[in-house]
Amino acid sequence: MSVLPDFPEHVERTEPMRERHLQVLAFDIRDDNLEWTIRDVIEELESLVDLKATISRAEFREYAAEQGRRLCGCRK
Repeated sequence: MSVLPDFPEHVERTEPMRERHLQVLAFDIRDDNLEWTIRDVIEELESLVDLKATISRAEFREYAAEQGRRLCGCRK
């Protein structure tokens, strides 16, 4: 004989998962400019890693910070 779970207990356990499924994900939003910005920043960071041996630590940090600001749309 199968025992059914207590309904309020079941809802309490599964509600957070249900709410997560209702959230709009980044994948659901088509913002091509953001996607291309992300791709461009990744490419710039990969190039920066390749240049790391030829630039100072301070320059490396500044270039990396610049890409981070670009990605989040911040200007400092």
